[in-house]
Amino acid sequence: MTRIIAIRVVDRIKESGHTQDVLTKHSSLIKSRLGFHELNVDMCSREGYILLHLKDDEAGINALIGDLDKIYGIEMKHMNLGPDGDKAYPIPVESTAAVVGIVINNRDNTAAEIQRIFTSYGCSIRTRLGINEESSGMDTGIMLLELTGNLSEMNNFLNRLLQIDSVYVGVISFN
Repeated sequence: MTRIIAIRVVDRIKESGHTQDVLTKHSSLIKSRLGFHELNVDMCSREGYILLHLKDDEAGINALIGDLDKIYGIEMKHMNLGPDGDKAYPIPVESTAAVVGIVINNRDNTAAEIQRIFTSYGCSIRTRLGINEESSGMDTGIMLLELTGNLSEMNNFLNRLLQIDSVYVGVISFN
């Protein structure tokens, strides 16, 4: 099972120090981390997002979640990806941010097809992180994506991915 936590930091200036302290305390659980926020020449958003790819350690994950829950200015959601994991649902209309986790088993046979789908829907993918790992003797790929744009297009993208055997998709959305 692949475990992902997505954190929305409502006010990065006020809450990033507290959030960083908790993540440092639990750093041995974190396999991969991706952070992003809106940035352009006119502004630097106070809102930010952090995606965590975690080790499979239930007690450690519960402790991390407990410590994150004590921080006032963040919103946290999580997903479990794999055959027995959370099921992907369409991205709700009211979403302001959508994060997609994808586990790709049997990468050798599916990577080219998945890449074609990613290219076809490239305008919906704002941020992309790819992780390769071996899990249970399998060569596995994990993709973490921030999606943007047309809701129908984003959901069509998810549906195309879900048609591929040995691909598991989860969605976290923030309102």
